[in-house]
This record gives sequence, C-alpha cells and structure tokens, in this order.
Amino acid sequence: MTRREETKLVKDALEANGYRGCRVKHGTGTAHGWLKIYLSAGTSWDVCTAAMMIAMQVTGRSGEYNGRINVMSQ
Repeated sequence: MTRREETKLVKDALEANGYRGCRVKHGTGTAHGWLKIYLSAGTSWDVCTAAMMIAMQVTGRSGEYNGRINVMSQ
C-alpha cells in the first residue's frame, strides 16, 4: 500500500466514524514512516485513543510509537 492510499484509507475510516474535519498525513524526511492524525482543538484523550485504534485497524500498524502513529489535538 502506498502512502497516498494509506492516508486516504485512514481519513475515510475516521470520517465514517464521525471524525469530521480531521487531517491525516505522513511525515517527511526522517519521519517518513510516521502517520500523523490531527484532530480539532480540545479533543479529549479518549477520543484521540479511539482515532488511533481506528487507524491501527485499517492499516495493520501496531500502535503509537513502534507503529509510528501520532495523534494530535490542535
């Protein structure tokens, strides 16, 4: 799966689960393998964790740092 396909897959899955207006992208340079998910400001930790679980399910990655998924609320 290409980075573009993975990004689209995660974004579509998040939007299908009610995460409107989220941004999904990959890192650049030394962070090339990171998948970054940006949620709206003030999002609770539980919601961020749920978003990461959705991303893990659709991508097959193992989780936060070893799976290189970063979920941020801004």
